[in-house]
Formats: sequence, structure tokens, C-alpha cells
Amino acid sequence: MKTYYGVNSNIEMNKKTKNGYTVYDWIVRQKGIPSFCLRTICGEDSITYEEIEFLKKKECKIGLVIRDLKETAISGVRGEKEALRAIYNLKSLNIESDKKIAIFAEINPNWSVNHNWMISFAQTLSVNGYIPAFIANTDSSKNFNFDRQCSHFVIATSDVGQFGAIYCATEPKLEKKPEMWTPFCPSAVESRDINLWMCGLTKIDDIFVDDVYSKDLITLDNML
Repeated sequence: MKTYYGVNSNIEMNKKTKNGYTVYDWIVRQKGIPSFCLRTICGEDSITYEEIEFLKKKECKIGLVIRDLKETAISGVRGEKEALRAIYNLKSLNIESDKKIAIFAEINPNWSVNHNWMISFAQTLSVNGYIPAFIANTDSSKNFNFDRQCSHFVIATSDVGQFGAIYCATEPKLEKKPEMWTPFCPSAVESRDINLWMCGLTKIDDIFVDDVYSKDLITLDNML
């Protein structure tokens, strides 16, 4: 099975580690060249113009993630504020793209989310020329809320193709690269509908990054 390796990092990829390598270079030494990196657009240690240029020179695609969501907000019904804040942060970096870029909402695995918030968030991004994306706990045995609410979202937005939403599953965890595409998924979709699978971990000194796999290149086309 063909997959594309990437990472999810809260730390700048051009940051120097204790051994003198950048985080990016150390990942390459341990796991190989990442095709993409999920980096923060809203939250602590957000990506900078310099880091974007660094990753572009490495031909590493960049997924943009909102990491500072609040449960009180996402369990409500209005997602416009979070969507517009991410768009504002991206535009402030003066980065232009001729493609529709995905913006990921990272949902804490133990939180509750409301499907109406997901609809509002996705619709706001879509009308502004962006693609909604969600990173969430897809193991219903650990948190049934996302399974139920995401399924409501899928059904409610089926007439608009879910606004082209991209899904990143965080379960199950694996010890190595997946040999088959079997991420857990909400009830209203199938494993094949999950675009990214965050299933492993890489340690770099005292830094940890998540191993993420994409099942196709189409998803990477919606990254910077």
C-alpha cells in the first residue's frame, strides 16, 4: 500500500536540537524525508515566514493547524470566529497560493464538539476560499462524541460535499508504518474516507512529534 509520510509538530521544524541538527534534519535521520508537516497557525509556537521558507526549500508541504481551540467554543454552534482568526493569521504571513488551502481544527481527544460548530467553521472557511479539516479522536470507545457529531456533520452537509472536508484520524496507534489503510472513523464514513492517519510517535531529544501518513497526494495538494 502506497502512503506518504509526514509529521505533526508543535515545535518549529527549523529549530536546532541539542545535537546541533534541526528538528527537520533529525526526523530525516530517524524516519526519512517527510512529504509534509502539520504546523501551528493559531496557538503557541505558531509557524513563521522563515519556517515556511525553510520547509519550502526542503519541498515539504505544510498543513496549517489551529491548536488553541476551547471546548466551550467548539461545543457551541458558532465556528466563524475560529475560522476567521486562522485566515487572518495566514494572511498576515503574506503567503500566497493558487490552490485552496486546508485549515485543520485540532480537537482535544477528550473534548466534546458540536456538529453545528463544525458546519459553521467549515462553511466560513469554504466561502473564504479555504478547505475545512479536522484532527480528532476517531476511537468511539474512548470518546463517542466525535463519532456522533462528525456523523451529523457529514449527513447535514452531504448536499455540499461536506465542504470538501479533510479528516485526520488519531486512532488506532501503531508501532510502525501502516501496511493497510484501517484508521478508525466516524460511523457515517468509511476508513477510505479518512485522508490522514496520525498513528505513531518520534522522539528527538526531549521533543516528540507525531508520525502522520497520507493515503494520497491529493490531500497534500491542499497544503502550502
